[in-house]
Amino acid sequence: MRALVTGISGFAGHHLTAELTAAGYEVHGMLISVAEPVPPGVAATYVADITDPGAVGSAFEAARPDVVFHLAGAASVGQSFAMPVETWRVNLDGTLVLLETLRSCDRAVRCVAVTSGEVYGIVPVDRLPVGPDTLLRPHSPYAASKAAADLAAGQYHDGYGLPVLRVRAFNHIGPGQDPRFVVPAVARQIALGERDGLARIEIKVGNVDTRRDFTDVRDVVRAYRLVAERGDPVAPYLVCSGRSVAVRELIEALVGMARAETSLTIDATRLREGEQPDLYGSPDRLTADTGWVPEIPLERSLRDSLDWWRRRVAEED
Repeated sequence: MRALVTGISGFAGHHLTAELTAAGYEVHGMLISVAEPVPPGVAATYVADITDPGAVGSAFEAARPDVVFHLAGAASVGQSFAMPVETWRVNLDGTLVLLETLRSCDRAVRCVAVTSGEVYGIVPVDRLPVGPDTLLRPHSPYAASKAAADLAAGQYHDGYGLPVLRVRAFNHIGPGQDPRFVVPAVARQIALGERDGLARIEIKVGNVDTRRDFTDVRDVVRAYRLVAERGDPVAPYLVCSGRSVAVRELIEALVGMARAETSLTIDATRLREGEQPDLYGSPDRLTADTGWVPEIPLERSLRDSLDWWRRRVAEED
């Protein structure tokens, strides 16, 4: 089985490569820049612009995939407010180009189109958990562009009969994540303080009272594979744990793993107005169709993240 992964150099892309390789797939990657790191054992095609139909078509010809995992896109909610047009271009136009490439293929190629739990936006807490049929009310340019990409993927299945499987992935954490996100941001600050021998580590944080649905990235990518193999395109799948955890709890757990005393400082630049206070989804359809359940506990996810950053900052020293 030949798989093509867009966004293969990213956080989830690296873990998905390992998951697919272990399952016997031949993995090919689509990269935007030659500077992006390529996972070991992957044949990569460089695409300067994911919205370029010719470049994306060439990547398909090189890979001849049986299945495509579409992970590429602008991933930061906060950054999307500063760069809304670019966020829309990459997330929506990039998806449309990919779907058109699939439509022009001489054979049916299954595609797992990954969007985000952020597409639900503002949801009354008494209507949680969200599910496949919950109304989408995206609040950020990132979320709106992902919602549009999700709807496009659904339309290409309904209108053209393409085997496109929609996945709405909620917050995932684990080793190797970009420090723009809360768990790696805190883990990196702890690791830097430990490396520098600080007696007390000051950790800058944003809103610690929001609650989100967190799943280990290694469980998340296993869900992607199972959806590709066993999923039904008729409705979206939610990759989530089915419960929410306060950001404060994750930070306190990481602080408990630190090798020095710590203090928390609220950083105003990390705060966002109008955040949904609580959000979690139902993985029931995913579990029923594929047998997937999350296996890695949050404590291990946090410890693995912190240990990864300890190794990373030691290399930077």
